[in-house]
Amino acid sequence: MIAAAMATLATLSSCNSKEEKTVATTEDQSELASKDAVNAMSDFNLEGELEVDGRKYEYEFAFEADRHLPVVTTTDGYRYYDNHVKLIISQGQRVVVEHTFTKESFESLIPARDYKHSVLAGFNRNYMKQDQHDRFYFVAVVGDPDESGDINHTVGISIDTTGGISTTLLQNVDTDTSPTSGAGNSDPDEDAA
Repeated sequence: MIAAAMATLATLSSCNSKEEKTVATTEDQSELASKDAVNAMSDFNLEGELEVDGRKYEYEFAFEADRHLPVVTTTDGYRYYDNHVKLIISQGQRVVVEHTFTKESFESLIPARDYKHSVLAGFNRNYMKQDQHDRFYFVAVVGDPDESGDINHTVGISIDTTGGISTTLLQNVDTDTSPTSGAGNSDPDEDAA
C-alpha cells in the first residue's frame, strides 16, 4: 500500500498542473517493513494553487510520520508510526486556514474494527472536485499501510474560506486495496489520457 499510495500521490500532485510541486520518496516500503521495528511511511510535501469564489489561494501541506502519536499495529502484525498532515491555505501573506489532520480527525467515520489497525495513509487535493470553486476540497486515506493490507477508507474534506471543515466518508474499500482508487483522488485529465 505504501508504494502505491506514495507513487499515486506523487504522480497526482504533478499531473497537468504547472502550479503544483511535490517532494516525495516513493521507494517500495513493503520490502523495508519489519515486524521487529516500528516502521514509518515516507514523508512528502505538496503545494499548489486553488480558486474559491473567484479568488486565488495557495495551499501547502506536509505529510509526516509522527512519533508522538500512538504506534499502530496492522492486522498483519507490522507496527507503524501514525502520520499527521499540516495544511496551510493562504491568500498572499494572509493565512486563511491552518489545520493539522491526524487519523483522529476522521475517527467518527471509520469503523472501530478498522480504525485501531489503520494510520493516516494519504492526503491530497480532491481532483474530482477541481471544477467546483465554492470550497477547498481535499481527500485523506485512513487505512493499512502494508502492501498486503485490505483496510482503506477514503474521506472527503471540504473547507470553507472561514476555516470551517466538514468531512464525509467517500468510499469504504473492502475489495479494492488501492488507497486512492476511484474516490476522488485522481486527476481526471490523466484518466482521460
